[in-house]
Amino acid sequence: MKFLPIENITYQTKLKEEDIIHRLLKNTEPKKMFRFGSGSTKPYEGEIDEKTFSIRRIIRSKNSFLPQIKGQIEKEYYSTIICVKMRLRLSVIIFLCFWCGCVGFICMLIIFMILTKSLESSEFPVGAIIPFGMLLFAYGLTMVSFKTESNKSKKYLKELFEADIIEE
Repeated sequence: MKFLPIENITYQTKLKEEDIIHRLLKNTEPKKMFRFGSGSTKPYEGEIDEKTFSIRRIIRSKNSFLPQIKGQIEKEYYSTIICVKMRLRLSVIIFLCFWCGCVGFICMLIIFMILTKSLESSEFPVGAIIPFGMLLFAYGLTMVSFKTESNKSKKYLKELFEADIIEE
């Protein structure tokens, strides 16, 4: 999943389930609909249950590509496993699919027009590159923004859980 804005990470720690939940509660505040400025002393917001959590980082700026972090805590014999999934919000995924679908359709039309016109003339319309650049820009912006934030959260959660990453 290196080329998609999705992260699946498995942490292994010697902490007990209760300690993990306690640490999460200590570093997470309830989710707010609107947040003005940072105004928070805690780094994350979200919901925490007995064995699951759904959180995201609190940041001062606006980043639509901020990962939604969902985790599940599982007890093993001598350790605890925390399975974490980081994804984009559903509304962002829907918008990106719609926007990239529209631009992708235009790219396909351009390719079709170039292939049919190439038999008639050898002139290449330079403006035809713009939609392809738009797709590359959208992909690059999405990946850089998402991966930057997911790396921060991966590192923070590793320290918070006193854990090793056993699978990425």
